[in-house]
Amino acid sequence: MPKDFSSQRLFSMMMLLIFMIQASLAEAYMGESGYVNVDRPVNDLDILRDDVFVVFITPRTENLSANCQPLNSGGSFDLSISTNYISTYLGVVSAVAVQPSTHGTYRITIRLNNSEPWNYTLGVYTRDIGFYEEYWGRNLSVRGTFIEHSCFSRYPGNWTIIIILKSHNPSSPSFIPSITLPTPFNMALLLAVWILIIYVNSFAFIDTYFKKEMVSNARWIIVGIMMLISIYLAYQIFLSAASTALEGG
Repeated sequence: MPKDFSSQRLFSMMMLLIFMIQASLAEAYMGESGYVNVDRPVNDLDILRDDVFVVFITPRTENLSANCQPLNSGGSFDLSISTNYISTYLGVVSAVAVQPSTHGTYRITIRLNNSEPWNYTLGVYTRDIGFYEEYWGRNLSVRGTFIEHSCFSRYPGNWTIIIILKSHNPSSPSFIPSITLPTPFNMALLLAVWILIIYVNSFAFIDTYFKKEMVSNARWIIVGIMMLISIYLAYQIFLSAASTALEGG
């Protein structure tokens, strides 16, 4: 009986030792290869070519690395990393910045290790707010030339952040103004009003022209003023009909 008890005790100690060795190996592996927490905070993020996309990390961390990979051939960019960057809005942070210089898609991979809860903010430095109102929405948080997209909070540990950027070329300036046409119903009413205005003005002009030997200059002035007023009214009616179409009416 004591011999069996001793064998069981030895077996238990061996199993405990094996478990401790496996746990130590697993911990060592996790510590070396780490980055088990993979974060994809947003879907494809649209930015303008030559704008500077930034990721601010607070509190700052020294254990930070990043890379950027063009997913289209020929894509070029500038990548910068700072573990001690002073932000006007967030104070001292760690920062990763990417500036695409060509149109295309880019994958940013950020790796970090933080021993305490941390936050990170996505944003862009730009001079074209209109582009981001179109792609990110009109309720933007704008601070000077910086536009904040979103902010996230994460727990301690090894993290990998993956962000896909889609870089767009700036739109070329157009010398032809954009015209919003009215709806078909409003256009029909608009044409009817225009035809009536043209008819009245044509009648007044032709009647005055054939009676030019008997009419005074004052009547010509009145006819001219009436035509100008008609043109102005027709333009205002067009604007009203177009704005109704723009609002979905």
